[in-house]
Order: sequence, then C-alpha cells, then structure tokens
Amino acid sequence: MSGRNNRIVRNRDRSSHFLGNTKILKIIASVIAIDLLVVIVIVFFIREKEDKKIVCFVDNSNISYEYFLLTSGEKLGVIDKKGNLILDAKYDQIDIPNPSKPVFICKTAEETRILNEKNEEILKQYEDIEAVKPSTSVDNEMEKQVLKYKKNGLYGLIDLEGNVVTEAIYQEISSLNDKPGSILVKKDEKYGIVDANGNYVIDLAYDSITSDGYYLPNISYEKTGYIVAKKASDGINFGYINYEGECLLDTKYESIERALKYDEDTPYLIVMQKGKKGVFKNTKKIIDLNYQSIHYSELSKVFVVEKNGKYGFYKTNGKSILKPEYTQYSIAGNYISVEKDGEKKLFDINGNLVNTTSYTKMIETENPAYFIAEDENGYHSIISKDINIDKKYSQVSYAFDNYFIFTDENSKSGVVNAAINEIEIEPKYDFVILIEGTCFLQAVDGMNGYTDIYSNKLEKVLTMKDCIVENLENGYSIVYSGTDMKYINQNGEIVENTEVYPDKQLYSFKQNDKWGFSDSNGKIVVQCQYDLVTELNEYGFCGIKKGEKWGVMNERGEVIVEPNYKLDTYFFPEFIGKYLLNKSETTYCEDLEKGEKK
Repeated sequence: MSGRNNRIVRNRDRSSHFLGNTKILKIIASVIAIDLLVVIVIVFFIREKEDKKIVCFVDNSNISYEYFLLTSGEKLGVIDKKGNLILDAKYDQIDIPNPSKPVFICKTAEETRILNEKNEEILKQYEDIEAVKPSTSVDNEMEKQVLKYKKNGLYGLIDLEGNVVTEAIYQEISSLNDKPGSILVKKDEKYGIVDANGNYVIDLAYDSITSDGYYLPNISYEKTGYIVAKKASDGINFGYINYEGECLLDTKYESIERALKYDEDTPYLIVMQKGKKGVFKNTKKIIDLNYQSIHYSELSKVFVVEKNGKYGFYKTNGKSILKPEYTQYSIAGNYISVEKDGEKKLFDINGNLVNTTSYTKMIETENPAYFIAEDENGYHSIISKDINIDKKYSQVSYAFDNYFIFTDENSKSGVVNAAINEIEIEPKYDFVILIEGTCFLQAVDGMNGYTDIYSNKLEKVLTMKDCIVENLENGYSIVYSGTDMKYINQNGEIVENTEVYPDKQLYSFKQNDKWGFSDSNGKIVVQCQYDLVTELNEYGFCGIKKGEKWGVMNERGEVIVEPNYKLDTYFFPEFIGKYLLNKSETTYCEDLEKGEKK
C-alpha cells in the first residue's frame, strides 16, 4: 500500500476495474439506498377514524438482502447471499423489487417471466407485471411491497404474493420520487397518492404531485410532505399537504417550497402570491408576503428576505432581526455581517451590534458560536463574540467542540483550542482531518507514510504506517494497513473486535505477526498463519491473505477459496462465497475461481 492512500476516508466506493473483464461475474444490488445493506422504505397504511385520515408508518429499515443480481457479460441472473446460483445468467434484464423476497421479473427480447427461487414461473394470471419505480428518477429505487400489472390498457397493483391490491383502473402508476411508499396514480387525467394497501393518502384531484424533499437520516423520507398543483385560468396554482395527508395550504399560490429545517418536524413553507413571497409555519403566516426573494439559512436558523435590492433577517418565529435596508450581507452561525452605505457591521443573531470589523468572507461552522473569517489576503481567523484568533492561518476548518484544524504559513497542520487560544496539536502534519460522523482526528505525516489517530480528548491513541481509515456501518471505524488493523469507537478510543461485532462466530486475532481466528470465548479455531484477515461479514465469510494473495474462509473456519488471488485493490476485500463483493452505487462480484491466478 502506498502512503498516498492514507488520507482517504472510505465508504467502500471502490474502483470498477473488474467490469471490463468478460470472465468476471458481478452482482448488482437491486435497490440503491443510503447504505447498500440497509434500505429504509416507508409504507403507509390509512384507517378512517372520526372522519379523519390517520396515516400509520411501518419502517422496513431492517429489510434483509437475500438475493442479488448476477451478471456475466451482458446477461443477468440471480444468486443468494450464500453465493448459491438461483437463476442462470441468461436474461437481458432482471428486477428484484424486494431483495428479501424470491420474486424476480426476468426479461428477454422475446418475453417477460416472473420467477421464484426454484426457477418456477409465478403470477401467470396477470399481464405485463412490472416493478413500481419512479417515473422520472435516474436511480433504480423500487417499491418493496407491490407490483403493477396491466389489464385492458389500464394498471392496477398486486402484492408480492399475487393478491389484488387495486383493480386495474389507473392510466399510470409509479413510485413518487423521494418518497418511497407513496405510489403516484393517475385516473381521468388527475393524480393522487395511494399506499401499499391501495388506500388513498391524497385523493385523485391534482394535475401534479411532488415531494417536498424533506429528509432525515434516521427516518429517511417518513415525514416528507407533498406539493400539489392544479391548473387554473392564469397558470398553475400550488398547495401543500403534509406527510399525514392533511392539507395545510390550498392550491392558490404561484410557488411553494419547503425550508428544509432538518431538526424541525413542523414545515416552514416559502410561498409566492402575486409575485411576492412570504413564509408559513404550518397554516400560520409568520412573514408577510412582501418580498422578492426569501432564503433560509439552515445552520443559523434565519430567514433572509430581499426587497428592492435590500436585505433583512427574520427568526423562525417570525420576529424581525434586522430590517431590509442592507445592500450586502454574509451570515455564519450566530453572526450576520451587513453593509450599508459602504459601512460594514457585525451583528449577532439577535440583532445586537458586535463590532464594525470588516471581513471579506464569513464561513459557517457547525458550532454557531464561532465563524471563520477570511481577510483580503486570504488569511483565516477564528471569530466568536469573545475571541479573535488571528494567526495568519492559510486554512482553518472546524473539528468539534472548541477545536479547529489549521494550516500555517509553512503548510503544516495542527489543532487549536479556540476557547483558550492554545495549540493542542503542534503543526507538524501534512494534513489533519476529522473522520466524518465521529469526534476523532486523523493526522498524516505523508513524507514518512504514518498516520496518528487522536481521540476526542486530543490524546494520540494509535500510530500506523500506510493505513486507511474507514467508517463501518455500526458507528465504529477501522484503521488498517497491509499487515495490521485496529478498531476505534466514535470518541477515538481503541476497542476490541468483540465489542464492534458482538454476535460473530469467529474473531480475528494476531499473534507473532500472524493472524488467525478464535471463538467468542477465546478458543483458537484457526491457527495464526495468515499475514492479514478480515472479520466475518453478515454473509458468514471472511478474507484470508498470504503474502499479497487473498482467499476466502467461512464461519466454520473452512477455506472456501485458497489464498491464490492477488486483488487489484488497496481496500479490505469482502466476499460472498467465491465472489469478491464490491459496494458502490452498484454492487458487483468477481468469481475468483473463474478468474486468473496472479
């Protein structure tokens, strides 16, 4: 491994160098998601109670991946998660709507067949069965609970067992973009939304329906609302319906967009009527429709309004911070820099004057108490209400708490504690980065190829040469090289692999510079004979390495593929049986035994 790879924090977006080899078998994940092993799908169910629609949400975030697409050359097949061949690779297209269910929509130029895991044809009583996909989306997102079918030129829905969900009464059926579980249907030239049970979330009354784009990592699109539209004599009028199906704004506005305030369930809606914009919070108007433009600053939680070329500022409760009388502005965290009649002033988020210092540029940080200022010479300072750290740093970035990563005039990086204006890590590294989603730092000496890991207390806990730092899917991180690996929690503390993976049958361990496996009680199952290994993955396979060549072992400690294959990758490989698994926007595998030994 070369030192240049140290600085890459990987999310397993690996190279696609295997794709051009006709000997290669590849697996392409049937569903693209935020995390390819975890897909969040929201299914809606509606029941009538007291004449009001109540929407209940079922979270299928733990959906298991039992089946994968297999490609060989230009043809497709299916394998299961143990690497067993389910369908031969002889089809032009295969859709697997729900990767936990054995329902495969297989197409050739001549026909479409719906097959199960036994290669038996199913759902033969329906015509033209298709997966329900977004009509305009570029990805391959599919509804997990339903399929659409065609009868007499119209479409209906069935579930994966073949039960009728809706009769074939719709002109069009598709999944709504950015709103899995919401199925867009069209009848008599009007659009509505149904759930996976066929119940109406939104009645067939609109000329278009789109999602508002609201998203949270922990709940995905569960609380995404709907922007609806109706044609009128003077154009198109827009309204808003929340995620529960409740109409908040009637279709009487020229435009509607949601201010994506990610820590707030209540929708803030920027609307335009008669060419003027204002803001509603739910159904309550909090900023009058009196402005040419309105922009929402997420980190500062401030609305910036513009009227006749002058800018002003409002809080999210509708209270005015500064009147629209400034010709230029910059906003960062709890601070607003404005200019009027050639004079610059700095205010806090409550409208109180802080100072009249002029900054060429203000850069937001995730800690709203601070911002990074850039002067006319390109130097950066750290500013808060109480401090002004001006050391002529060429670069400054926020890390966590009161810590900032800086680069000095000698192009060396360190860390300063802005609260007390003291350097905590001396500027001796080529670069220092915060590992995404954690509170620990990776500091790299590129000349010597070493990486130092600093905990959230800025204590050096690990040094490793020619290594990669990679975030895992369970909140931990791994630091590994060609011969070594360590696990780290979110605070930068070294932990054992038994903590990271509490339910594995085998655990790697190192002895006399060689690697083997023991069980959860520490009993040796595989003697230390390998130069490097990987942990068991969720499919029950791990990698074993001798010299520069890899092989595969199963959860019983049995060698599936001898370590005879040199892989053209500097990342930890992952395997499903004899297949080399690669995860990126698509997931594919190389059949090691059909490839050439190197």
